[in-house]
Amino acid sequence: MNILASTYDKSGLDKFIRQFTERGARVYATGGTWSFLSENGIDAIELSEITGFSTRADGRVKTLHPDVFSAILSRGGDDFLFDMVVVNLYPFQKYADADLKDMVENIDIGGVALIRAAAKNFQRVTVVCDPADYERVAREYKEGGEIPYSTRAEMAVKAFSITASYDILIRESLDRALGTGNRDFLLVSSRLRQALRYGENPHQRGYLYHDGSGRGIPGAEQLQGKELSYNNIMDADAALSAVAEFQEPAAVIVKHGTPCGAATAGNLKDAFLRALDADRESAYGSIVALNREVDVDAARAMSELFMEVLVAPSYTEEALRLLSRKKNLRVLRCSVERESGVRVRSVMHGFLVQDAMDVEPQRLERVAGPEADQGTVSDLLFAWRVVAHCRSNAVVLAKDGATVAIGQGQTSRVEAVRIALSKAGERARGAVMASDAFFPFQDSIEIAAQHGVSAIIEPGGSIRDREVMEAAEKGGISLYFTGKRVFLH
Repeated sequence: MNILASTYDKSGLDKFIRQFTERGARVYATGGTWSFLSENGIDAIELSEITGFSTRADGRVKTLHPDVFSAILSRGGDDFLFDMVVVNLYPFQKYADADLKDMVENIDIGGVALIRAAAKNFQRVTVVCDPADYERVAREYKEGGEIPYSTRAEMAVKAFSITASYDILIRESLDRALGTGNRDFLLVSSRLRQALRYGENPHQRGYLYHDGSGRGIPGAEQLQGKELSYNNIMDADAALSAVAEFQEPAAVIVKHGTPCGAATAGNLKDAFLRALDADRESAYGSIVALNREVDVDAARAMSELFMEVLVAPSYTEEALRLLSRKKNLRVLRCSVERESGVRVRSVMHGFLVQDAMDVEPQRLERVAGPEADQGTVSDLLFAWRVVAHCRSNAVVLAKDGATVAIGQGQTSRVEAVRIALSKAGERARGAVMASDAFFPFQDSIEIAAQHGVSAIIEPGGSIRDREVMEAAEKGGISLYFTGKRVFLH
């Protein structure tokens, strides 16, 4: 057996190669890999004995040679053949956000070519490009004296997956660095994080993939609790996106992908308790996201609520000890940051892509009613940030930096208003209202006035804005336009 080795990540390589050389295999290696193997007592042959050169083009060319690729791609019968190719690539992901020079220098050319050549000829050649596969390949060779066809085929598919993912990462990084803005192709590179117990429902299969950034829920560290479910991940993502809107200590409680309570306060404990007060019934079995380190006071406040998942940027040791009493609670440590880039959503036989939501108002213009005081304006902006994360049509009632009631997911905007006011009851009096889109008629304003709503924030833009403004003026409601719609479907 002849093996070609050229790796950036050399972890476990010596142990892997030794299991073949002890059975008579010959190993050819490029400079750095050859030095590593030699230093670890493995008699390797420098690849330059085949190519006639060490490197060219200032180190950019090492393996691109017809004799090397003939030995990989040949169907058989030649005097010299490679039977296994062990290659892994420059870690371009580490340089994806680096300056252009470093980024370009870490684009692997020869390694990708070797992997693709070996994978193409899987009928004869085994390609190994992930150190995680070393143990399996060595074991199968030891047990059977050869690498089974099924393994060669599986390794080939994996190899093409790795090179495709690598190329996509390069394309996206260069596009971003060069500012070309090319949108002719949608290329997404993600790696399996875990197979889930099932999907949204038990009869559906489910999987979680991550983009390698270590961010968001796919990159979160699970500190305790049961395995995350598909629905847990969806809800945790919604909660994390919402809580990231706030600079002050904040808590967002999510159920079935949409907030049922949110609040800000001087500390996490108070923020959580105020968010919980918005809708205690819906909060049962919910997902909670916080935007500060969880201390023991906050953990104690949450100990009475049955939660599925808790998401926060960090936890004190004392808080974790207290939370550990809730054995089934899934505790995630995750950075909290506003979403950027794009959102991709699948539709039948296609995908929709859009910029991430920027909820900040385009303007804040009073168009009717008395001028609101600073506290009311703060509540309006708070409610606006929450309603942007509620399913449309959505209306949020808020007071003193906490939601009072939420009406959402309705096909009629006035029905969303009725639901929110019904849930709020007497608490609606003096509260503010946020709507994710304009009011098409004045009826919602009239109903809000009847329940004592003091101020409303909405995008504006209806052909009946004048009627809406007149209703607000008549009802003594301060009406503000943002100039921006925040639908969520």
